[in-house]
Amino acid sequence: MSLIDKLKLLPEQPGIYRFFSEKGKIIYVGKAKNLKNRVRSYFLDSNRLDYRIINLLPNIVDVEWIVTDTEAEALILEDKLIKTHHPKYNIQLKDDKSYPYFKLSVQELYPRLSLTREVDKDGARYFGPYVNVTETRATWRVIKRFFPLRQSKMMLDGTKTYRPCLNYQLKKCLAPCAGLITPDDYGLMVERVLHLLKGNFEELIQNLKKEMEKRAANLEYEEAASLRDQINGVRKTLQKQRVVSSQKRDQDVFCMTRSGGFAGVQVLFVRNGILLSDDFFLFKNAELYSDQELIRSTLSRLYFSGDKVLPKEILLPFKYDDADMFEQYCLANKQVNVHILYPQRGEKRALLEIAAKNAEQNLMVKMQAAAADELIIKQVQRSLKLKKLPFRVECFDISNISGTNNVASMVVWEGNKASKSEYRKFKIKSVEGANDYAAMEEVLGRHYKRLKEENKPLPDLILVDGGKGQLASAEKILSDQQIELDQIDLIGLAKGRSEKRSGVFKETHDFEYVVKPKRKNVIHLRKNSSTLHFLQNIRDEAHRFAITYHRQLRGKSGLHSKLEDIPGIGPKKRKTLLKSLGGIKNIGIASVEELDAIKGISTSDAQSIYQFYHSDEPSG
Repeated sequence: MSLIDKLKLLPEQPGIYRFFSEKGKIIYVGKAKNLKNRVRSYFLDSNRLDYRIINLLPNIVDVEWIVTDTEAEALILEDKLIKTHHPKYNIQLKDDKSYPYFKLSVQELYPRLSLTREVDKDGARYFGPYVNVTETRATWRVIKRFFPLRQSKMMLDGTKTYRPCLNYQLKKCLAPCAGLITPDDYGLMVERVLHLLKGNFEELIQNLKKEMEKRAANLEYEEAASLRDQINGVRKTLQKQRVVSSQKRDQDVFCMTRSGGFAGVQVLFVRNGILLSDDFFLFKNAELYSDQELIRSTLSRLYFSGDKVLPKEILLPFKYDDADMFEQYCLANKQVNVHILYPQRGEKRALLEIAAKNAEQNLMVKMQAAAADELIIKQVQRSLKLKKLPFRVECFDISNISGTNNVASMVVWEGNKASKSEYRKFKIKSVEGANDYAAMEEVLGRHYKRLKEENKPLPDLILVDGGKGQLASAEKILSDQQIELDQIDLIGLAKGRSEKRSGVFKETHDFEYVVKPKRKNVIHLRKNSSTLHFLQNIRDEAHRFAITYHRQLRGKSGLHSKLEDIPGIGPKKRKTLLKSLGGIKNIGIASVEELDAIKGISTSDAQSIYQFYHSDEPSG
């Protein structure tokens, strides 16, 4: 059926549509309230002045669509398809943004405070998001110092007690595990932390002052001093906060700015009237996309994946065409009423102006950094005589110790910056022992086979850690996957040692060099060159990532083998033990009675576990 005939069959319902190229690839994905009207509009003369549509139309040979029940469903389906297929004419949506949150486990008898990037529907209270991780950890240290909630992950229901840990001796914990504080008294401390995280500073300070004066009047000087320290802790936290609204609402404030082909979206996270944190999203080649598309991309990164903590209000500087769809999505999928507003005056307008000033400053800084990065990338291309500008680099590294726990890492560099959301780690499955060449073949084969199956773009440059052997392995796999070396660049980065030469080198020293396919001579890199620095940064990050993963697996295998040696204790019971007692150390020191009291652990299991850990102890 021809494209023209298909256009006549389009339904007048909400849904998504996909344009296909002659090779059968998806080149554009869109959504529509009315599929018939939206898709046909591309072929009207009035739209032929749009630069992107002018380039898109000649490449469309087919169209397909999916009807949805609601516009909100179309919005989410469009988002998933763009992230999966990376169509050429869509703005490329990045992976969803993840921020740290404070988590207060109020569903537990003795709640604890922790930092997390995962928001779950588990009954806990979440506070955030916080963008600056360093400042957030500093705040966490202040809270832990002056409001010593428990830090262990033990399940405490008040029915049994344990010996207090070192944190109690250091006055960093109230030892609820040992029954040294009642749930009511512990709850008072939790309430103070809640006030602190909500930003109710004045109310909290007044309550603490009253309690401190009361304790001092009763000659309870130690307790009064503790309350005084808590007041100081609140003030330390307060110094880092900025009150920007008297309405004490949860708001995310967006503003956008453009300059010289770049665009930036500034986001302010306001919680309970306090400017909690902010973030900035940079878009290159932004002249190809409308303001609507850039705002839509930012909303997608922040809200469309996982159980994010959503604000009550989103403030935008201009009308967003998909506002109704977005609000429907939040209500249907997140069970949160979110309102998109376009303030013209008052405090909310002032927030937009703050966002606008920050957007302009951040875009200027980012543009200067981008210009410097582009110069470095062009220098790398010239130095190594690469066919393509190495804007996107994928680097692979193998890690093992004496041939055990073979793993590999892949790190991604985009525009001279790490793209950590795209890092990957691999367990080597088909290779035993220390065979780096075979391991490299397996990893590259798995990765680039998946890329081709998912129609994802190839990198500009593949960098392997090693010399001609590793390079030959990579070259073989790319050939097997029918990836020609005229499509991408492939290099290896290796280390060498100079030899002593009379009058030239008086002592040996290390140097780095690059190997390329079909080139006999290696490329020596000057010691302080920008090219060497560029490649070393990427290679060292791949090595760090691989080593970290290798250590994780070694730690897990050690823990697994220790518990699995206990007769009759399978995966489910091991998990129960660790969850109930908070760690393998506590399992080893637990008595038979403590073990027997755990739900799911029988008396015979308790005796086997105790015997396993105490069989070497002298009797009598």
